[in-house]
Amino acid sequence: MLARRSTLQHPLGAAVDMPRLVPSFSSKGFPLFVDKDSGRKLSEVNHALEMTGPAISDSILISAYDLFHNHLLNPERFYGNKELVVIDSGGYELSLEFDSTEPKQGPYEPNNGYNYECYEKVLCDLPTEYPIVITNFDHESLGKDLEEQIQLAQALFNRFPQFLHDFIIRPSGRRQYVDMDDVIRHVGKMRRFHILGVTEKELGSNLLERLTNIANLRSSMNRKAMDSPIHIWGGLDPVISPLYFCAGAEIFDGVSWLRYGYYNDAAITRDAYTAVDLGIQTQWRRAEALRLVKNISYLETLTIRMRRFVDGGANDFSVFETHAKALKLAYQALCTKIPELKGGA
Repeated sequence: MLARRSTLQHPLGAAVDMPRLVPSFSSKGFPLFVDKDSGRKLSEVNHALEMTGPAISDSILISAYDLFHNHLLNPERFYGNKELVVIDSGGYELSLEFDSTEPKQGPYEPNNGYNYECYEKVLCDLPTEYPIVITNFDHESLGKDLEEQIQLAQALFNRFPQFLHDFIIRPSGRRQYVDMDDVIRHVGKMRRFHILGVTEKELGSNLLERLTNIANLRSSMNRKAMDSPIHIWGGLDPVISPLYFCAGAEIFDGVSWLRYGYYNDAAITRDAYTAVDLGIQTQWRRAEALRLVKNISYLETLTIRMRRFVDGGANDFSVFETHAKALKLAYQALCTKIPELKGGA
């Protein structure tokens, strides 16, 4: 079986259990406003951080892009009670594309005043007393061959040994998707990285191809006794995340929890969520707060289901409740593609 539970040892000494469903806070696609108290131009997503930051004890993801531009009001206030704090390099905010779970948000223009040097400054200013994981500056990896991506990441990570390191693999050359055969050929050279990541939309052209690529990567890593968890970037979805988990991934993040409501184990639009769960009479601000807090609670529940799935031998799909049958059928289809899973083992 490829679904698994592992533990990362943070340089601070804390043991970080997997799997992880990580709610992300990103200004991308959200309007800016002038805060009347501080006079600063903040992202609307700051409201979500204020509402849910104190309640989250598991993990959060903050973008270095937003830290550099001060789009969030003192987010370090919310680092203290977290088991893991992920600091993304800002590649998502620099890209014109949204992650695969998001609706198109209209024209988007990143602030061009952000680059590698800006990311370095953010990393140098990070507090060292919290369980932080950092990524490579994956925006500069676009188009570069995998060898060079590895070298650039190692050079950056060597400067910050106090953090966990999450290496995001990007497509090389003019490819639209990551060449998983090439990744597997080089996987031994990534042994020093604590986490291996790939963006969900760059894994393949359809869901089966994406799942197969993750399963092949996990199988290859297992054969080389590499225990690093696999991180699916932009893959935080109530239906799809359990499938990637079955394929061998353990960390999932995304901003879909900000834009949708999790109801009956699926993500539905905010208005639909208000209608079916809160009641259409609910005032907008109250509905927003309730939806976000309930989404966080759901992510905690889904994490427990994933752990129960492994603890039960990774064959009882009923732990996933609503979509148990569909998830089992999808997993059986995946098994036909992976030698290690033939027969559903």
